[in-house]
Amino acid sequence: MMSDQAIKDSDVLDGLNVKYLKFFGLWRVVNDFRTTGKRNKILRVKIFITLVLVLPYILCQYLSYFVIKVDIQKAIFLNLHLLPGTQICCKIVVFWFKIESQCKLFDLLKKDFLSVPEEMRPEAAEIFKKITRRTNKLCLAAFIVNISIIISSIADPAISVDYILYHTGDMAAVTTGKKKMLGGWYPVPMAETPYYELIYVYEAVAGTLGGFLLAMYVCLFYQVLMCLYAQFTILCLKTSALKIKSDNGRINSSIYKELNEILKEHQKLLSYAKELRSVYNPLVTLIIGIGLFILIIAIFQFLFGGKSDFMFIFKSLQLLVYQCVEVSMFCFGSTYIETASSDLQFAIYSSDWYMTGMKFRKEAQMMMIRATKGETLTALRVYPINVETIMSILHFTYSASAVVSRMAE
Repeated sequence: MMSDQAIKDSDVLDGLNVKYLKFFGLWRVVNDFRTTGKRNKILRVKIFITLVLVLPYILCQYLSYFVIKVDIQKAIFLNLHLLPGTQICCKIVVFWFKIESQCKLFDLLKKDFLSVPEEMRPEAAEIFKKITRRTNKLCLAAFIVNISIIISSIADPAISVDYILYHTGDMAAVTTGKKKMLGGWYPVPMAETPYYELIYVYEAVAGTLGGFLLAMYVCLFYQVLMCLYAQFTILCLKTSALKIKSDNGRINSSIYKELNEILKEHQKLLSYAKELRSVYNPLVTLIIGIGLFILIIAIFQFLFGGKSDFMFIFKSLQLLVYQCVEVSMFCFGSTYIETASSDLQFAIYSSDWYMTGMKFRKEAQMMMIRATKGETLTALRVYPINVETIMSILHFTYSASAVVSRMAE
């Protein structure tokens, strides 16, 4: 069952930056749900505003294929901004329907999630700080890249309205017409006043909100992921420290008590890992799937959309960097968990198991068997997510981009 207590600042792992979640109200959303079991007004208003702003854009872009002339290059361009909007909606839907499990998983952010002996606390604190610093850097990178995309898009709206309405082929070849932020079509006279101005304001507001939301939800999910890694690391520390304490030449029974406690905590971590997979499976599937398409589109646009336009190249690179950051966060985070959870085997081996009785050895062996297969995230419930996934994505992106490029030529 989910805890009925709010998470205080003093409960959070040392060094973990939750200011992003507090600033956007998600920290309060989580704590309110943990204490009341209900979604508060902040979440309802936030989701309503987001869907009101994002869904019309998504709907119009899908309708545009039946209204304006579209070839493969233009279709790829239209999806360049359509897919991130779809990604935002998917993350919100996952959070809304999985909020109970997500709020339960926030227990992993607590420094006292596992019991740590007094003599190990300084070393445990250093482990927490090392992992939280790494987490904070990647979350900050996601925000910086997204903010730079927003600023560059507003400062240089370089997408021709004429290209959207009347042309196909190379977008860089169309130099006429007013410029806009996003590559979207709308069922209004887009080039005329006041529709052009209204569309510009709408895209600026929707793009700004979407950029922040993408980074915010990445931080929300990624911090929980890395905290599970931190807890597995602490459990390894405790397990490797299991040492024999003699009492008048006899083995003290405290080592058996410590092992039983570690077995219970390991089972607890495994249950949270299972819960995390159930929450993150649809999320990671969507992030990897949509991110893969965005990477292909961004590379295609970078190669064929405007070779002489510095800002166009810069924006394409920004999209590439953000998707690489987001995909890498989950792939590397899953790899960290896999490594830490499987390292329990070596941690047990590093204990004084060979000096103990048969009871201890059997229980230690059972724990080693459980740790044989490391815990990882999965996509489509069967495909493990790890560092190898990144290489597969890059290889597929290159191959798909080459095929699309040949088709366009």
